[in-house]
Amino acid sequence: MTLLNKVLIILLISILLLPNGKCQISKDSIIYFPFVRFSLAVQSPKGDFAENYGINSNIGLSFGWKNKRNQTFELNYNFIHSENVKNTSVLDHLINSQGWIINQYGEENLFLMYHRGGLISLDAGKVFHLIGPNPNSGIFLKGGIGSMYHKIRIENQENLIPQLKKEYLKYYDRLTVGVLLKQYIGYQNMSNNKLINFTIGIEFIEGFNRGMRDYQIDLMGPYTENKFDVYLGLRAGWFFPVLRKTPNEFYYN
Repeated sequence: MTLLNKVLIILLISILLLPNGKCQISKDSIIYFPFVRFSLAVQSPKGDFAENYGINSNIGLSFGWKNKRNQTFELNYNFIHSENVKNTSVLDHLINSQGWIINQYGEENLFLMYHRGGLISLDAGKVFHLIGPNPNSGIFLKGGIGSMYHKIRIENQENLIPQLKKEYLKYYDRLTVGVLLKQYIGYQNMSNNKLINFTIGIEFIEGFNRGMRDYQIDLMGPYTENKFDVYLGLRAGWFFPVLRKTPNEFYYN
């Protein structure tokens, strides 16, 4: 099972566990609620990042809460996936003049290169009710701190290329790990009937990273350089507030 499938399963279970009672939100009140947020982003790498990768997509899952001061706190994980790998030089010594790699049977073998990575962060934000249907909606500012990693993932058809067996892939992957800072500015909408709850905005992520491999085959040496990796992207999310059911009240004469 892939990491993406695991994230989707966790999201589905979380949604099923949410209360299904109806709850109207007062147009004049700021309310407290825990939430689950599912998000998607399209990101453009900047800084040192741009040398190795192109535009990527990013899927995120957050667990958090909003208090009665319109402040948000959340634990956030993002999974990076893309086929836009610019740094193909890691395999130059294996690729023939036709752009193929010869497998163990002397045949041309298909191979693929992916950009893979992950980010985990603790985020804090605030909603400013300048627009929106109620005080729980408005301009959403958020920042975070955490860690990140990224690497090149290589796959070859039927694993027939001896040089690219699983145990050797770490000698090509440019694994990079470090600390991240995050900033976000956008809009949060929470509808009065709890049905239309979304965020959309611009996200900046700066990674202060370092290469983590003692040896890379194409470099014929270590990959331990310091890197300043930046993501600039558009992120849209849908969140599921955990709200109390409206109590049933009975009145007797």
